[in-house]
Amino acid sequence: MIRWHLISVLAILCIFAASCGKKVNDQDAIRASIEKHLNGRADLNLSAMDREVKQVTVHGDQASAQVEFRLKGGDARMEIEYALERKGKEWTVLNSQPMGMGDAHSGTAQPPAGTPGSGGAQVPEGHSPTN
Repeated sequence: MIRWHLISVLAILCIFAASCGKKVNDQDAIRASIEKHLNGRADLNLSAMDREVKQVTVHGDQASAQVEFRLKGGDARMEIEYALERKGKEWTVLNSQPMGMGDAHSGTAQPPAGTPGSGGAQVPEGHSPTN
């Protein structure tokens, strides 16, 4: 009887570990897809920005990811939401849209380097002009 319970528990743990591993792999693949998408944009100066994937949500073959971009050496930041789709084993960025931006200390809108009129590098796709 104890042997049967031990085998059942081990089987459940293996299934749980396999399902968790897929989620982690999807999140890593989504992060890599966003990086690939950004690196493919010649109009962005990614070296002027720090970026952090804040949240990834996967629903079957569709996903969304919230990415925060921060100006290096400054307080300006903005968040972009990316919509992705799984094609085979790869994730592809379908589109992006801004979630908001502002100065981390004052709460007032500050255009990051690259917005029109700022004289710096371009901001990620989906950002609306702040002029």
